[in-house]
Amino acid sequence: MTGTCAVFYIFFLYRMLGAGDIKLMALCVGILGITDGSFVLFLGFLCASAEALWRLGKRGILWSRLSGLAAFVIQSGRDRKIREYPGRTDPCGSLRLGPHLFLGYCAFLLLFR
Repeated sequence: MTGTCAVFYIFFLYRMLGAGDIKLMALCVGILGITDGSFVLFLGFLCASAEALWRLGKRGILWSRLSGLAAFVIQSGRDRKIREYPGRTDPCGSLRLGPHLFLGYCAFLLLFR
């Protein structure tokens, strides 16, 4: 569990994940083990990314956000320094990861148990 917190702590520092999300991920990996827990995290992130892409596509800003993300990654690579992602200006557009991790866990139980 400590390893999961340590791995995702950098995402917390740069405001990409909340502390509760990291604790929930650590709990999943701690209970299920490294292999199954990592797969549950993968399924949860997959569910969250599908919803995020759907939301951005529905609002018509998918390509502009992806180009902004690419520019951010390129700039971070040039500067060799990670900064807070500037795309988090819309608080109502934020995506909660906890329910998606739960969906990933449910999908894991349905498909592999």
